[in-house]
Order: sequence, then C-alpha cells, then structure tokens
Amino acid sequence: MSNEKVSELYGEYQLMMKSLVEGDDYYQHLMEAISAGNNSFSLFNRYFEKKIDLRWVDAIEACIIPLDTIIRNPRKFIVQEEEIVPIERARKITAESVRHLAQHTSMIARVEGDRVTPSKILNVFREESFEIYENRFIFTLLKNLQRFVDQRYDVLFSLDSDESMASLKMSSEIENGREQIKYNLEISTKSCDEHSDGEIKDTKDATAFERIERIKRIVNEFAHSSFMRDLQGCTPVRPPIMRTNVISKDVNFRACLELWQFISAYNEVGYEIIAKETDEMVSDEYRDDLFRIFTTNYLLLKNNTVEEENIQGKIRKRRVKPKMLKRLAEELVLNYDMEEVEIRKVFVDELKRVSKKKIAGEQKIRDAITRALDAENARKAEIEAKRLAEIQRQKEIEKRRKQMEAARIAREKQKEKERIAREKAREKARREREKAAELAAKEKERLRLQKEKERKERELAALQAKKEKERLAKQAAIARQKEKERLAKEKQKEKDRLAREKAAQLAKEKAAAIKQKEKERQAKAKAAQAEKDRIALEKQKEKERLAREKQKEKERLAREAQKEKDRLAREKQKEKERLAREKAAQIAKEKAAAARLKEKERQEKAKAALKEKERIAREKQKEKERLAREKLKEKERLAKQKAAQNSKAKAAAAKKAAAPYPEEE
Repeated sequence: MSNEKVSELYGEYQLMMKSLVEGDDYYQHLMEAISAGNNSFSLFNRYFEKKIDLRWVDAIEACIIPLDTIIRNPRKFIVQEEEIVPIERARKITAESVRHLAQHTSMIARVEGDRVTPSKILNVFREESFEIYENRFIFTLLKNLQRFVDQRYDVLFSLDSDESMASLKMSSEIENGREQIKYNLEISTKSCDEHSDGEIKDTKDATAFERIERIKRIVNEFAHSSFMRDLQGCTPVRPPIMRTNVISKDVNFRACLELWQFISAYNEVGYEIIAKETDEMVSDEYRDDLFRIFTTNYLLLKNNTVEEENIQGKIRKRRVKPKMLKRLAEELVLNYDMEEVEIRKVFVDELKRVSKKKIAGEQKIRDAITRALDAENARKAEIEAKRLAEIQRQKEIEKRRKQMEAARIAREKQKEKERIAREKAREKARREREKAAELAAKEKERLRLQKEKERKERELAALQAKKEKERLAKQAAIARQKEKERLAKEKQKEKDRLAREKAAQLAKEKAAAIKQKEKERQAKAKAAQAEKDRIALEKQKEKERLAREKQKEKERLAREAQKEKDRLAREKQKEKERLAREKAAQIAKEKAAAARLKEKERQEKAKAALKEKERIAREKQKEKERLAREKLKEKERLAKQKAAQNSKAKAAAAKKAAAPYPEEE
C-alpha cells in the first residue's frame, strides 16, 4: 500500500474518532489522566539504499570510441606461404619459383634446347591476414569485456528495491482514581520500495541503468562484428600484455590497455548498500494519537471485562486472612491505669518509632526505585545490544552474500574456462579433421594424377608400338624393293664389268691419283681433329675453373649468410632481453600500483570505521544524556512526592499531638 493511501485512510480514521469522542467528558478525563501519567516512547527508523558504483561504467564508456576506431580499421599483414606442387597445379610462376628451380635441378624433367620442362616447381601464395598480436589483444579484450559486463548487468537488474524499517515502543503507567493502569505497545515494520512498471524512482539510478544497457548493447555489437568473425579461432593473448610499439604509442591501443588493466583489477560486484538510521523524538501530534489509541484499548478492555455475577464456569478461589491491629491508645485507656502525661509520653515514643520505620520504608522505596531504574537501564542496554547485534547480523548476512556472489562468479569463470577449453578442443578437432580431409584430398589428387600419368604412358607405349610395327612393315617393303634393284644392278654390273675392265687401266691410273689426294685429305682431317681436341680440352679446363670459382662464391655467400643469421640471432636475443626487462619493470610498476591501491583502500576503511565509531559514541553520549535527564526528572518527582508526604505526615502528627485522644482510623 502506498504512503498516500495510508495517509488518506488514517486521516479518515482520525476524523471519525474525533467526531465520535468530541465533547465527551469521560474521554477527556481519560486523555488528561494518560497525559499526566508516566509515559516513555522509543521511535527508530532504518533505511537501506543500494548505490551503483559508476567507476567501471565510466572506464568502459571512455574506451568505446577507441575500440570502435580499431574495429573499423583493423591492422593486417601479408602472409606468404610456399609449397612445392606438380607443374600442372602451379598457379603462377614467379622469380622465387625460377630461383628455387635453379637451386634444385633434380626437379627438371627434361631440357630441349632453350626449353626447360620441370616436373615440380615452387608455388608462392600471398594473402592478407589479421592474426597479429595487437588484433588478438583486442579480440581477447572484447571477450573479457563482454563477460565482465554480462555478469554485472545480470546482478544489477536482479536487485530488489531499497528497504526501510521502522519500530515504535511505548510504555505507560497511570492512575485513574483508585485504578492503576499499565500499558505497553511495541510494533515494527519492514518494507521495500515499489516501482510501478519496473521504473526506477531515483533519476540518478535510472540514468546509470540506461548507461549500463547502452554499454551492454555496444559491447554485444562489437562481439558480433566482422572483425571478431575474422579472428574467430585465433589464439587469445595471455597477461602480462606485451608493450609493442603500436600498443605503447597508439592512442587508441593505450586506452584499450588501460581498460584491460582496470577490468583485471576490478573484483567488486558493482554496487554497495548504504544503511541510514535515525532515533527520533515523538512529536506532540504523534503523542496525542498514541494516547487516543491507548484510550481506545482501555475502553475495549473495560467493555469486555466480565462482572463476577456474570462469570460462567469454575472460579479459582483463594482465602486471604486480614490481621486486625488494636489501637494502642484504646488498650492503654481500658486496661491500664495511667496518667495523661504518661500516655502522651508513650505516644511520643511510638511516633518516634513509627517515624523511624517510615524513614526505613522510604529508604526501601528509594532502593526499589534505584533497582527499577537500574533494571530499566539494563533493559535499554539490552535493547541497544540487540540493535547492535542486529546490525552485526545484517553485516554478516551481507558478507556471506558477497562471499556467495564471489563464489558464484568464480564458478561462472570456471564454467567459462571449461567452455573455452571445450571450444578450443572442438576447434582443434575441426582443424585436424580439415587437415586430414585436405591430406586425403591431396592424396586422392596425387593418385588421380598418377593414374592419369600411367594411362598416358600406356597410350604412349601403344602408339610407339604401332609406329614401330609400321616402321618394320615399311622397312620390309623397302628391303624387297632393294633386293629387286640389287639383282637388276648386279646384272647391269656384269654387263658393265667388261666395259670397266676395258677401262681398268685408265681407272687404275686415276685411282692412284685419287689415293694420293685421299692421303693428303686424311692428314688434313687428322690435324683438324687434333686442333678440335685441344680446343675441347681448353673448354673443359675453363668449365672446371668456372665451377671452382662458382663453388667458392657459393661458400662465401653461405658464410656471409651464416654471419647475417648470427647477427640477427644476437639482435633478436638482445630484443628479447630488452622486452623481458621492460616486462619485469611493468610487473614491478603494476605491483607497486596494486600495493598503493590496497593501502588507499585500507586507509579509507580505517577512516570509515573511525567515523562509525565516532557516530556510535555520539549516539551513546546522546542516549546517556537523555537517561540522565530522565533520571534527574525522576529524582525531582520523587523529591516532590517525598516533600508532599513529609508535609502530610507532619500535618497528621501535629493534628494527633493537638488532640487529647487520637481518633480511630
């Protein structure tokens, strides 16, 4: 029920009660008796307010624009992959392919003049890649940031509303004629603020929740961007983060590094609970309303009290025997023969003795009042101890809740780690399957090419056999034709032999001349062959010399390459040592910063504890002063009562002393 409805209903109740009792003399008499009685009130209020910590919201909002800039313009580099493939699968022949073939002549199938046909060749593939360290750092940051925001979003939007608690205690002792009335009232309430339609009452909190929703939406958009899809399956980076030139000098990457450090060090839930307590005084209007309720309850009790004649059922009876005290004066007059002076002396002594008894009784009364005040103080101290114990219990509950929340977050982190491990295992298995499938495809392609090659070789062998058969047939036909021609020639030779013999003498002379010429030609040919052999030998020597020089040049280049490799290795080792030193320095800085942060938090906690102690001390001092004022008022009231009783006793004693014989009571 809303406060407006409660106020409206109570206003109607007040008007109705006033209209019923207004002008009634007995009611006014009861109200005056209650006002004059001994009344004590205790009104206590406590409010629990949940305050959102906006530090992590500000840190993430400050890094949204740098993250958006990096995701829209990611860094990339060219990946070059080399693979030796069969010549028919080569996509492009580059200068690297030619150099590699020149260094590996075993891959050359055949050489026909200036035409070189290789069997295998180096194929170079170039493609763009985003898997550099800086991009993997942003990928890991977005994954951690999404998990960080989701955890706090779920906790904050599942919170209950702010709580409030109020309690009232009233204790009264009054006298209505010869009737003594004791009245005790104790009531407490605990409620949560209700927000209609899920709206948040506090404008500041509403703005904070809107900012958190906006951050969650933007982070989810970043997590489903093309940048994250391109880097899906890459290896996440692990802390500590390497301070590369880009991360150290680029403004956007520096902002992302600061956000990484913030969410890594931020271990809080994202909100805190503030308790506000008040111990107020009861106003006059509030007190009058309580007196009216007291009166109503008294009337209700008296109206339902049954007279002895109307009691039905058994009545428990208890016999009380009063003692009759005879007057000393009557005994003295009737039973003793005493003079008036002696009787006066006896009465004076009796008055002195009674006065002493009265003083002793007053002392007992004072002791009883002191014990009652001590008991009341002890009761109030017990109430204060219960209140402090309740505060401590609430703190313990909050502490256990935080521990349970931390344990839940730890379990969620463990589940997230296990999920990431499962995803990595699935990704690894998928890659292995793809690799196995690729190897199987390559093996299948190799077998297909081998079969194709064997088929071509079989076709070539069949074609060569066919050509050989045709060639043999042609040779046989030519041989038969030649045999015929040979026989014809032999016949012709036989005919011509006779003619040759006739000219043999002439031919012999000519042959002698030709023989002489042939000898001269052979001598010239021999000399030419000797010159040719000499030139070939010189060419062979020159070739060997060039080969030796080429080998020396190759060895020199290898030595220079080894020196360059050693130099690069030394520089890489120096760079690695420098990065290690920088990493150690960064770790030392982070440890120092963490130590400073812990010291600052400890000092803040100490200040908060000191303020709480001072507040409790002030409250105790106020309570002590209030009790002292009440005790002083009680002493003054008792002193007035004592003075009134003393005056009454003196008046009664004077009256008794003035009368010749005391009156019977």
